[in-house]
This record gives sequence, C-alpha cells and structure tokens, in this order.
Amino acid sequence: MGELNKKTKKAIKEKKKWNERIEVSRHIAEINDELYYYVLYLNLFGIPQGAVAVRNDGDMPGRDIAKKVVFKVSSYNNIMRFAGQSKDGMKDIVKRPIKTMKTVENQVKEYFGEVIPVEHPLHKELTLLIDLCKTMQENQPKFVQLFKEICSIAESQNIKKILTAETFDRTHEIFIEWHVLLYKEQRMQLLNFYDIPLIKQHVDKSNIGKKLNKTLENMHTEKRRKSFVNFLEGVIEKEVGDISNLSYSSEDVESFRQLKIEEGYQMFESNLAPQIRN
Repeated sequence: MGELNKKTKKAIKEKKKWNERIEVSRHIAEINDELYYYVLYLNLFGIPQGAVAVRNDGDMPGRDIAKKVVFKVSSYNNIMRFAGQSKDGMKDIVKRPIKTMKTVENQVKEYFGEVIPVEHPLHKELTLLIDLCKTMQENQPKFVQLFKEICSIAESQNIKKILTAETFDRTHEIFIEWHVLLYKEQRMQLLNFYDIPLIKQHVDKSNIGKKLNKTLENMHTEKRRKSFVNFLEGVIEKEVGDISNLSYSSEDVESFRQLKIEEGYQMFESNLAPQIRN
C-alpha cells in the first residue's frame, strides 16, 4: 500500500480483520470520473474473505458504487488471467494447426465431390463436416486478432493503471466474443464426432479413400470427444442456464452469448458481492 495516502490506508485497515492480509489491485477503476481502489482481504492461505472499494482520497463509497468497482476490476483481472493461462486459454487456440481443417475439407471434396447433392445419403453429415472445416478456418484469424487486441490492452493497462469504462467494456466484449466463436465450433465438432462412424462406412479404405479414412480415424478419438464434452458442460455454470439443447444455429449461438454475459453478473452476485464490506 506504499503509494496510497494516509486516509486511504486507514480506511482500508479499518475493514480488515486481525488475521487477514491486504491486497490492493494495481488497476484503479474509473467510475463517474472518480478513481477507486479495489481491495481484497485474504486469509493465511490466500483465499479472499472480503473486499472493499475505496476512493483515491480515502472516502468509502456506498454499496452501489462499490459493487461496480469490484465487478469491473475483478472481472478484468479474471479475463486477463484466462488470456494468459498456458492451458485451455487463448494461446492454445491461437497456436492450433488450423491448416489441418483445410486438408480435411479438401479430402472430403476430393472423395465425395465439390458439391454434396441433397439426395446424397450423407448430405447432412458431409455438409456439417465441410461447414465445420470452413467455420474453423474463418474463425482462426478472428481468434488471432482478438488475442492480439487483448494483449495490447494488457500492455497499455499495465502502464496507465486506470481502468476506464471503455477499456473494461472492450475487454469484456473480447472475452464474450471469444467464447461465442468457440462455442459454435465445439458444438459442431461434437455433432460431427458422432457422424464420423457413418461417414467412414461410405469411404473406401484403399486407394483414393485411404487418406480420408485415416483422417476420420484421427478425428474420432475418445480424447477429442471428452474435450468437446468438457467444454460444453463447463462453459456455462449450471445455475445460470442449460445449454445442452442449444445447437449451432444463429439463434442458439445468440442465446449462448446472452447466457455467457449473464453468467458473469450472476456469479459476481453469488460469490463476490456478499463479501463486499462497504
């Protein structure tokens, strides 16, 4: 708390219990043109036990302002942790070998034809597989751009420290859009996973179908299935909503978007808001 003035330090310490340590976020929230510190009170194990928002002149705002401060700064911190984590974060998606999906698309078209007729017995399954390949190829530059933007925001924020409404709103938008893109892909991939055995029945294992058959085998592993299922079962908290019946249609993807937005507010109200001591 070295940079804080005496009044601010005193206000923070007055809300502290004897067995807690204080952690002041390095990001300062700007609310209605005023600056507020977000403070956590941690137990000996580093687990948050309480939180407060304190204006930079040491005044303690009311609960409504405090909730805005805590929500914005804690959400920003969580999003940046997600962006930076080495596993199951943004980096994994940015680095994935997306050219593989172009190979799959080419192999399918080479074997079944450029256009799958409506009367083809596998029209639905092959159309989904081709659409999946195209969707992932179209999404990849979007993922890369979103990741670059959030890295740029993080670098800038680490220098200026003040978290403006514009910075927070854009960071939150990136986080939501990232999950929306990924949700559609994962839903399509899981549906395609269950189609693969049927598609394989129509692929000759020798000659021209040999490469496609091998590709389909690589796409149909238990590890991949578990990955899709784990994402879809965990991407929205159960108490917020059930997405098991959502498809990858535009309407259902938009429903997912709204649930993901609602999840942030609902989880805050359930988990963090009760700890605010303002």
